[in-house]
Amino acid sequence: MFGEMELWSAGRSLEVGTPRQQAVLAALVVDARRPVAIETLIHRVWDHTPPANPRAVLYSHLSRIRRLLTQATSLADGTTAQIERRHAGYVLDVDPDLADLHRFRRLVEQGSDRQRGDDARAAELAEALRLWRGSPLAGLPGGWAAQVRDSWQQRRLDAVVQWAQIELRLGHPATVITTLPDLAAEYPLVEPFETLLMRALHATGRGAEALDRYSAVRQRLADELGTDPGPELRALHRAVLNGELPPPPRDSVAAARNVTPPPPRPQPRPAASTSASAPHRPDPEPVGGDESPAVPPDAGLLATDHTATLEPASAEKPRLLTTLSGRVTAVATHTPLTRAQLRLIPRRTVLAALVAVVLPAAIGSVHIFQRDKSDDSPSISPTIARAQALFAAAEEFDQEGRIKDAQAATVDAVRLYDELIKLNPDQNAPALVPALIKALDRAGVDFSVSAAVLRTWLANPVYTPYPAISQMLLLRGWRLKAPVYLDVIVSNYEHTRGITSPRHIADVRPDVLRAAVLEGSNTRYGTQVRDLQQLLEP
Repeated sequence: MFGEMELWSAGRSLEVGTPRQQAVLAALVVDARRPVAIETLIHRVWDHTPPANPRAVLYSHLSRIRRLLTQATSLADGTTAQIERRHAGYVLDVDPDLADLHRFRRLVEQGSDRQRGDDARAAELAEALRLWRGSPLAGLPGGWAAQVRDSWQQRRLDAVVQWAQIELRLGHPATVITTLPDLAAEYPLVEPFETLLMRALHATGRGAEALDRYSAVRQRLADELGTDPGPELRALHRAVLNGELPPPPRDSVAAARNVTPPPPRPQPRPAASTSASAPHRPDPEPVGGDESPAVPPDAGLLATDHTATLEPASAEKPRLLTTLSGRVTAVATHTPLTRAQLRLIPRRTVLAALVAVVLPAAIGSVHIFQRDKSDDSPSISPTIARAQALFAAAEEFDQEGRIKDAQAATVDAVRLYDELIKLNPDQNAPALVPALIKALDRAGVDFSVSAAVLRTWLANPVYTPYPAISQMLLLRGWRLKAPVYLDVIVSNYEHTRGITSPRHIADVRPDVLRAAVLEGSNTRYGTQVRDLQQLLEP
């Protein structure tokens, strides 16, 4: 999958066919041993321009791929690969580790496990990076292939940064100097590469070269982006000048970031479900774990039952609105309230005032960005601002140790977020993703990808399961003692037999999500915990 699509068996390279046939095979390989719906295959292969009879053309490609796999398995000794038709779609039944893409993922996950020794981690990350032979699915057309390329390019950058950090901690700067210059030339705007290379150069007594690299990257950023180096790189530059370089850091929370603007996201909507028959859609369970809800009935209007009436606030009643400056204002009295004053207001008053004007506006509002008459720049709508105010209130409560209040505010914020992305996901989701990421972080959900990739995933409720699963994680009110990677949780969820990739909160099964979190934690920390309650903060 890295570079051009290739199929090898018993040391022989087999012809994989036309680009369209390669795209069909790739669409099955990325979900090896998981069913892929026919509609999803058609979307991945043809985007929004399918042929006149796409199913017939797809069946023809599948037939030829089956013959190709039969030839491959006849050459291999005991290795099997076949395509099966199931009610939920087509499944490529093959060991995922036989695909370089999946092997790369596994090695990076093992190399990211901080419970393992640095020597083992460095070796696994280096093995993963050696698998890279070029951009994934090189030469394959379409928006889906481009999205796969973007995602895995970012995973590669993050893996390189982790590997270099570990090698520096192990005292191997020469190894970093051997590898990083070529990658820094390939990705000239990735500042963590320059930071690590400067560290390695300084550690080998080549401080002058380190200073030269800083000058070069500063000029490059100014010429191409009109900006200065980030604070970490600037601080390192000062340290090199002073000869007081701090020790190499532990694994950075912030991953490598390629600041090249990503390509526009595809617009067509694929089928909402990947199964032939619609699964049971349980209602989202309340906050607070398995035994009892943590949100009292009066925690806020959105936390009450569906029979509660939402009465629009009159002009005389004070309403709390968030302004772009982050302050809260009582609209009726025009009296500004600082954050310190907001802490003194009972939680129920804040949430009720915020939410009472939120849901009716959200349900009746379709146009989310409004243009100011005086200029052409988009301004954030009050509806989105109210959702952000709820997330901000939850963060305030959490900082004060008012955990139940924070959970109640989060529930209301998530439900409003759900209403907004149902109305217009392309516009509303990106505006609220930063607040969603903060809420997940407070819940103990970790991220093994860069912020840019994470924002792309969470802003795509139509194309990815990340928004739905993230919302359910927050609605459950779980607060993990030790963080678990979000992409691992999603992968575990989707690999569960008989499960359809969710696109809405109602599609997410809490029992499967609970098992996915448990598995993600056990895999990361080498434990064998069987009860999720043991992983949660009291």
